Amino acid sequence: MSYELGPDETIGDGIYRIVRRQIENAICASKAKQNGKGSPVHETRKHLKKARAALCLVRGEVERDLWKKEDRCLGEVGQLISQVRDAEVRLQTVRQLHEFARGRTKGFRHTEEFLALELDSFLAAFSEWPAEAEKRLGRTLDRIRKWPWAAVRSRRLQRNVQRTYKHGRDILSDVTRKPSIRKLHSFRTRAKELGYQLRLLRPLAPDVFEELNNELKMIGECLGQVHDLAFVAQRLSSIGPATREGDRVLHLLIEARQRELERTAIALGQRFYAERPRQFARRISRYFSDWERAKARFPLPSGRAVTSLN
Repeated sequence: MSYELGPDETIGDGIYRIVRRQIENAICASKAKQNGKGSPVHETRKHLKKARAALCLVRGEVERDLWKKEDRCLGEVGQLISQVRDAEVRLQTVRQLHEFARGRTKGFRHTEEFLALELDSFLAAFSEWPAEAEKRLGRTLDRIRKWPWAAVRSRRLQRNVQRTYKHGRDILSDVTRKPSIRKLHSFRTRAKELGYQLRLLRPLAPDVFEELNNELKMIGECLGQVHDLAFVAQRLSSIGPATREGDRVLHLLIEARQRELERTAIALGQRFYAERPRQFARRISRYFSDWERAKARFPLPSGRAVTSLN
């Protein structure tokens, strides 16, 4: 089943299924070979982020320390390979800028070669990460299976979606007053988390949630490029001053593109987060009520339990 609640399962069953499946997908992705169709590191981290976003929806339904332990575990597995992913991003971003600048410069071949060698060295240094990731994630799967998934109710999900929305809105307000790369990255993280959560809740109101998620995806893409460009600029500055023509063009492109993307992301964010958190939560609550009334017409067989997922 997909990354959304199903019509034939309870809310607890659905969240558990999704978290479990994303963790299993992360383990599978970590073992994949680098084949040019997708980075195993990128795919693993993507599944971990989706698992954490779903896990956030049940925050408060289990003991606080237990929830924090598993959320922290998923985050730490992502950190195992963060340096490899950072090196991938730097190389990919420079190559994209190279294509963008074609015809105006001889290119940034020496920079590309340096970053490619750097990526190779990180891949060699962290070659054992899949085994460590599988071990840690396997333990998380064993522990979350025992959580009280049957007790999860829609009211808890509604509060946690409101919480995610409010965090994003608060960060956007701060970014608007005084932008910084750190704040923009935090805003992107909250926007992506909300996007995953709305994607998971899409069956409540498919057309509405599809549109909301598309808007968040656009914000995330802009902010992702801002972050990647800043990341490249920081790494290049650590190497040394821009003395070649290609380097100077690269720095100018990065600066101009960053400003453009920042303005776009903030404008899109202000439109999306125009509602107050309580207004947004009331809207989500109405969708939940409609969905639950529809499901009540065709109730699940009595005795359905989350253990049936195993």
